[in-house]
Order: sequence, then C-alpha cells, then structure tokens
Amino acid sequence: MRRALLAGAGLVIALAACGGSSPGEDYIQGLNDIVMRGFADFEAASVAHRQIANPTIEDSVAFLEQEAAIRRVFHDGFGALDPPEAIAEVHQAVGDAFARLLAATERVIAVSDTIDNLQELEQTPEFAEYQAANADGALVCLDVQAKFDEIAADNEAFRDDPWLSSVALTVRVALRCTDLETG
Repeated sequence: MRRALLAGAGLVIALAACGGSSPGEDYIQGLNDIVMRGFADFEAASVAHRQIANPTIEDSVAFLEQEAAIRRVFHDGFGALDPPEAIAEVHQAVGDAFARLLAATERVIAVSDTIDNLQELEQTPEFAEYQAANADGALVCLDVQAKFDEIAADNEAFRDDPWLSSVALTVRVALRCTDLETG
C-alpha cells in the first residue's frame, strides 16, 4: 500500500525534477499537486495508525476509510489529467494500479461490517485481494520503467519531447526499481 503510493509520488518527483517549459508542464504540475497532497495525508494517517499498540477492527477500518478517501481524491484528480502523448501509457499504468487499490480498499471496508475482529477480516477474500492489489501496486515502478525504456528506444520521442530523457533516468532512481529487481 505504502510502496504503491510512494511509486506514484516518485513518478511525480521525477517528472517535476525535469521542470522547464515542456508540453506536459500543466500535467506535471497537476500530478505533483495531487500526489504531494495525498502523500502527506496518507503518511499522517499511517503514522497515527502505527502508533496504536493494539489496533481494534474499528481502528483499522477507520484507517482504511482514510486511505480510501485519499485514494479516491487521487484517482479522481489523476483521471482528470491530460498526460502528454509520450507518457500516456505510463499514466495509464499508474492510474490502473491506483484504481485497483481503491476498489480493493473499498471492498475491505464494506465487508468489515460483517466481521467481528481483525483476524476474521484478514481471512476474507476481500482482504486477500487488498493485499494482492498492494503487492502488485508495489511493482508498478517496474512497469513504469519498462514503458520509459520503450520511450527511450524511440529516438523520435526524445527529439519531440526532450524532457523525457531526464525523466527516464530519474524514474529509475526515484522509484527504486533496482531495489525490486535485486530483491
């Protein structure tokens, strides 16, 4: 969960680092605004939840509700952005990962009304999908990196959008894709 949000934040940082007057400047600014606000909110909720010594189901559901609200704002704002053509596939990959995470989080919240404790909740198919969505979301950086590698192979894209050459290198570092590749 946290890794997926960090991957989205890393993409924004990487894109924003390129700066300049690229054709995607509005996109980069909008994405930066959405993710940085969501990241700060999520980090605060996560820290508060981790400080609870023995969280109850109510504590955990309250955290999941905060998470879903943050993901919903991100999902809606992200969907409203118009990415530059050169990174449309990257935008779609990140958007798809966040849509799945939001849906999985909302399903866990919905099933929590029928559960008496955390142990029961953790045994539901909804919770299993939530965990799978978070694990797959952590791999989004590898998909993003592969898409940037494809863009890098197309020299014409780099001539048309010179800011992409900096993005491709920065994303590898910012998303820590090498950490996932090496285990």
